[in-house]
Amino acid sequence: MANSSSIAVATHSGIKLWIPTILWVVVLFVLSTSGFSAANTSRIIVPILRFLLPGASDSTIVILHGLIRKAAHFTNYAILFWILIRGPMVGRPYAALMLCVCYAALDEGHQILVPGRTPSLYDVALDSSGALFGRFLNAAVSEL
Repeated sequence: MANSSSIAVATHSGIKLWIPTILWVVVLFVLSTSGFSAANTSRIIVPILRFLLPGASDSTIVILHGLIRKAAHFTNYAILFWILIRGPMVGRPYAALMLCVCYAALDEGHQILVPGRTPSLYDVALDSSGALFGRFLNAAVSEL
């Protein structure tokens, strides 16, 4: 039977494994606020696009801005998956994948309450696709 000090050490190290995940989830939560709405991100992304592509039409810039935002969804959840499987959910990739999907749904649900944000099942699917891609990469790297 384990003594109380070994249980405390195991619990403390278990909590430490979750710190990167918690920090990344906080980042994702902040990205879901009105400060990162399309209107607000366009103030930064559109001038950069106009600088890089001076001959691009307005509609091209709008499309590229949208693609960058959607790529961020995909990438952020691939990162969340990797943080989970390299930390608290090592050896449990399917549990990590399900946690990513659940958080994506929760995150989009949170946007119902945020002015200037619109929740979307498409974004949940895109987030989940990013996590699934992370799983595919994990499986491929594990085979090496």
